[in-house]
Amino acid sequence: MDNEQMTRMQLRKNKRKPFFKKWWFWLIVVIVIAAGVGFGVFKHYNQNNSNSYSESTSKKVEKSKSTSTKEKTSSKKTSDSSTNSNTKKITLEQFNNIALDETNGTSWDTIKPIFGTPVSHTTANVQNTDVDVQNWDNVANATDGSMVSIGFTSNHAVSKKITNLKVNRASEIDIQKFAEIESDQSEDQVIKTLGKPNSYDISNINGSSLTELTYSSGIKGDSGAKIVITLTNGKVSKQVQNGVK
Repeated sequence: MDNEQMTRMQLRKNKRKPFFKKWWFWLIVVIVIAAGVGFGVFKHYNQNNSNSYSESTSKKVEKSKSTSTKEKTSSKKTSDSSTNSNTKKITLEQFNNIALDETNGTSWDTIKPIFGTPVSHTTANVQNTDVDVQNWDNVANATDGSMVSIGFTSNHAVSKKITNLKVNRASEIDIQKFAEIESDQSEDQVIKTLGKPNSYDISNINGSSLTELTYSSGIKGDSGAKIVITLTNGKVSKQVQNGVK
C-alpha cells in the first residue's frame, strides 16, 4: 500500500505540465509583444518626424528658390529699366522737329528731356555767331561714331547736325547722278535724284538758313568717296564730290 501510494505520488510529481501552461511562458509572450508594439510605435514616430522634416526642408528650399527667383526678376527689371533709360535713341524724326531761330527756336528745356543728358559740350562759330553746342551719341539707325549736335543762343536752338545715318539705296550714286544736281535746285529735288543723305547740318541765324547734305554710303567710286550739297535759303548753292566715279 505504501509502495503504491509512493508510486502515485512520484507519478504526479514527475508528470510535468506543458510549457505553454507555465506562468513564465506567458510572461515572456507579454514582454515580446510589448517590445514589438513599442518598436513599431518608435519606428512610426521616427518615420513621421523624418517625413515632416523632409517636407519642411523641401518647403524651405522651394521658398528660398522662389524668393531668389523673385529677387533676380526684380533685379533684371530694374537693370532693364535702367538700361532702356540710358540707351534712349534720338530719331531722325525728333531731329527734324527741332525748330531753328534765335528767338523762336526750340528751347534747351524742351530738348533735354527728350534727348537726355548730352555726352559733351563745346562752343562753335556758326554763320559768324558763337553758339553753345550740346552733343549726343545715342542716335537711332546710325553707324558707329554718329552724333547729334544742337547749337544754342539765348537758350534757343539755331543749329543742328546729325551724322552717319544708315541709308538703304536702290542703286549706287555715280558721277552721272551727281552731275544732275544744279544750282538753285530745292532740297526735295536733290533728294529725288540722290536719295536721302547720311548726314544733315542745318543752321538758321539772322534770317539766313544754311543746309549741308552729306552722302557717304552707296557711292560708286573710291573708298571714302563722298558728296556734299550745300543749300542757302533752300536752294543749291554749292555741290562738291570726292572720289565719285
